[in-house]
Amino acid sequence: METKLQQTNQNNTMPAGIFEGVEAFWYAGEKWIIQNGMKMRFSDAPLKLRDMIANQFLKDKPSQEILRKQGITAFSSAFEMWYRCVIGALDSTPDFINGKFTADSFNYACDDHECQFRGKLCGRASGLNSTDVQTLAALKRGDNFRQTAASLYVSEPGLKSRVTKLREKLEARNTAALTARAAEIGI
Repeated sequence: METKLQQTNQNNTMPAGIFEGVEAFWYAGEKWIIQNGMKMRFSDAPLKLRDMIANQFLKDKPSQEILRKQGITAFSSAFEMWYRCVIGALDSTPDFINGKFTADSFNYACDDHECQFRGKLCGRASGLNSTDVQTLAALKRGDNFRQTAASLYVSEPGLKSRVTKLREKLEARNTAALTARAAEIGI
């Protein structure tokens, strides 16, 4: 699977798009962090960064409960699974800005379709792409269809098509239910 990790510059220090904040991600079976343009393994990161991420895991009680029900109770094992599934793959949006965590709720990079946690830790949106997420975020602002289509640079029929597909993906009966689902998955 190719990720933006492979789209690095000549110095191999900076993937496209991460210039501020902290991006945490799972790649090739390991935990990684990017801060200030520097890519590093989680284990090599400053203690302050590791603690910041570990504290987010400790605050995520719903994920911990799912892991506990599956018999994963050791901190290190649970943290590894959480990092893989909740933190997810590298994207162009930092997970931490000014210490505030925003999970990659639209993480769709996982190709482990047999995972017992699929759709639980990675969220209902495990099949959403960035266009889907942009559309949901625009709908949540509450503008009418004309304004929303203009803000996304698509036609109104194009937006209606996107919304119809999103309603199917997220099993929402109408646009109001769709925006409620977007809020549930952190968009």
